[in-house]
Amino acid sequence: MVERLLPTEISEAKYTRFQKQYMALATRFANLDAAIPECRVFRYKRQSGNYAELKIMCKRMQDLQRSFMEWAYHSAERSLKRKYQQYGFRWRKYTSYADLFLKWARFLIAYDSATYYPVGYIFFRFVVARGHTAVTIHGLHVEEQYRNHGLGTHLIKTLEILAHRLGVEILIVGVARRDTALKRFLRRQGFVADKSEMSVNAEYETLVAPTMCYKIMAALRESAMSLK
Repeated sequence: MVERLLPTEISEAKYTRFQKQYMALATRFANLDAAIPECRVFRYKRQSGNYAELKIMCKRMQDLQRSFMEWAYHSAERSLKRKYQQYGFRWRKYTSYADLFLKWARFLIAYDSATYYPVGYIFFRFVVARGHTAVTIHGLHVEEQYRNHGLGTHLIKTLEILAHRLGVEILIVGVARRDTALKRFLRRQGFVADKSEMSVNAEYETLVAPTMCYKIMAALRESAMSLK
């Protein structure tokens, strides 16, 4: 659990209202690429021993073409449908597809700069959740031939940097309890189980990770309290 950092000079209700207004500003921010300039190239080593690179961009749903949405859905389906069936879950095709087109949808995308073909993405949203300004991750998918090169880690780290620079405190992701591989990956990225609020679906659990923004705020509060 990541402790809520509530300022002493403002009521909880006013602070919550401020957080919601702040996240509304983050949601309207159009030039997301400007917040992650040093993260926009990912270099990796191919099996041949040669190095290659991918480009990274962060876009709003309304800035993307429908062809990307089609690819994003099918990428998620390739990653999750069989896994869902193994867990006894139902793959909700139309709901999963429609979610990509919601006005709040944001995408952190890795693509081949020569062909502009996407190879991986994180689907996320800016919200206020569990008393924090937050980014909720709704999907992380990397095409099979690009896995095990560190791209997923780079995307998560880039999202954390983006969140930090927009003043967001935590990252949140819901994970199937039986998906041990994904949970192991997320824990390596700094995520921990959040038991402060039980999931509506007992088959899922929530993992959270504090951003650098949160860590700085926590350190400043601790320093201020030590001076009292």
